[in-house]
Amino acid sequence: MKFNTWKMLTSMLLFSVLLSGCIFSSESQQAREVADKFWQSVLIDDMDTAKDLVTWESAQYLQYLGSKSISAQRFETGEIKIQDNTAEVATVLYGGEKGDMIIPVRTVLVRNKDEWQVDVQKTMGSMVSGTMGAVVEQLNSFMQDGLRDLDKSLSESVNELNKSLKQGVEQLQKELTKPPAESQPPQPATPPPAGQAI
Repeated sequence: MKFNTWKMLTSMLLFSVLLSGCIFSSESQQAREVADKFWQSVLIDDMDTAKDLVTWESAQYLQYLGSKSISAQRFETGEIKIQDNTAEVATVLYGGEKGDMIIPVRTVLVRNKDEWQVDVQKTMGSMVSGTMGAVVEQLNSFMQDGLRDLDKSLSESVNELNKSLKQGVEQLQKELTKPPAESQPPQPATPPPAGQAI
């Protein structure tokens, strides 16, 4: 009898763990879907759809997320963290002319009754810090490339200078190894042309 009770308790515990995993998975999936739909709407400048996906309090901040102000060409969502009624979806926006400038963002969502909504204000706060980090990283990359080019140019200049110095030293050595003018045998004097006085 005790074995059956133990078996039943273990089955119930396992069932509740699986059920909570399904609920969490469902919650994270819903949060990701809302984040994806939100960014798709922003990137195509469909602010009416985006407005339906955000909290009422943060809807006024949508004006700062127009496609022209973000200039992102695409996005990707990644890891999701859910705590209480807040979810954070790791998001990467790809901006710049070639879509190679990476802007990390945390898309912050709030559980409102039975649906997830994007908190635009908090999302923008994470975007500003992500953008600053991306700009600093981009500048660092440009500086590194510039230093490499400078190193190459400087190296070429030093090589040219080295060649010139070697040629100068060789020329100087030739000049120094020539016998002095007095030790050279005197040249025979040529008689003055006829009719000239000496």
